[in-house]
Amino acid sequence: MLLRSYAIILHCAKRNLSRSSCLCGIKSRKPWDKRFPVREEDVGPDAKGGSVEMAEALPEQIVAPTGIIHRVTKEFIHIPEMVPEFIVPDLTGFELKPYVSYKATEINQGPLTPVEIFNSVYAPKLEDDFKAGKVKVENDKITLADGKVIKIKHESAT
Repeated sequence: MLLRSYAIILHCAKRNLSRSSCLCGIKSRKPWDKRFPVREEDVGPDAKGGSVEMAEALPEQIVAPTGIIHRVTKEFIHIPEMVPEFIVPDLTGFELKPYVSYKATEINQGPLTPVEIFNSVYAPKLEDDFKAGKVKVENDKITLADGKVIKIKHESAT
């Protein structure tokens, strides 16, 4: 009886051992994933196992595709959203330089309040429109130049 249970334990332990190498879920032993292109950083002389010859064999630039290949028809479909778009401002006549010296004096300013923002941005234009007669103020409403009416809520002082 003891010998039989010992044989079963050895048999179970023997089944769990594997002599083949672990592939860890990978079905093949190809060194590169086909979904991503091989870069110079991967095969250059600084990389492990890389060399100058391998780096020179690569194309000079790898350009990202601007579309997809249809699985059934194998036709290339251009997607405009995949085209890179560079937005560069026109800086002709721009007087500021891109460098701030460490000798510049530090400016300490507290956070802006909504009243300060209104006074600095909207108040001058509103005042000019009022003087030009574009804005009319009545008892509890303001009529703007485009015809919009703003009602004023008076808060009672208690």
